Amino acid sequence: MTSIWDTREKIIEESKKYNKLKDFQKQSGGAFSAARKLGMLNELTWLSKENRLPKGYWKNKKNIMAEAKKYKTKEEFQKGNLTAFLAAHKYGYMEDMTWLVKRKQHKWGYWTYENIKQEAIKYDTKTQFFKGNQTAYRAALKLGIIDDFFGLNDYVQ
Repeated sequence: MTSIWDTREKIIEESKKYNKLKDFQKQSGGAFSAARKLGMLNELTWLSKENRLPKGYWKNKKNIMAEAKKYKTKEEFQKGNLTAFLAAHKYGYMEDMTWLVKRKQHKWGYWTYENIKQEAIKYDTKTQFFKGNQTAYRAALKLGIIDDFFGLNDYVQ
């Protein structure tokens, strides 16, 4: 099977729909990948590269720390800028980011009948419960008490 981006002409034609390299990458990933593989990204001069960072940018601790300060939790940092997050891990900078807190986790044994009940009443169906708090849902299943809070015919889709 051949790609629809099998010629330089098709890639160029597609890329001219965009003003920024980042938009080309997001909106037409296949064409962008083909252009990169063919080494032709520099030829696409009409695509602004203003969002590009210099090579090695995420090797610099100051850059990583400045990016991390935009977030409150490790999860937000990971979602917001995966490249910087992975670099922080790779170079061992995560411990220096004391302002980043990990999402609250309950201690083992927290999910008792009463605590599960308090959580379950927030939801109308098992499906909503599952989507809203998978940990509590799984604890209820494991304890065999899920049907205490929801009807027998209610199920997770």
